[in-house]
Amino acid sequence: MRSAVALSCAVVGLAACGGSEDAYPQESIDAFVRECNEQPNTSERQCACVVERLQETMPYDEFARADKALKENQQPDAASLEKLRAAITACATA
Repeated sequence: MRSAVALSCAVVGLAACGGSEDAYPQESIDAFVRECNEQPNTSERQCACVVERLQETMPYDEFARADKALKENQQPDAASLEKLRAAITACATA
């Protein structure tokens, strides 16, 4: 569970690098993996897994909206939050 919390903290940093509507820019992916891997109880493999899952389930513009909400201490919309949780949960043991 600790690693899931750490991974969720790292998710916030991904949208900061900008990008097109659906594609996650490589620099955003790299930044996410780097920032995520700096969190306690995470591995580079887990972090890469989370960003891969997010790319499969969440267009980048949706992620950017969720990221903005998190940065403003607000909860993202329910669908986005579920996608974030699902990615983190699926990768927690990677």
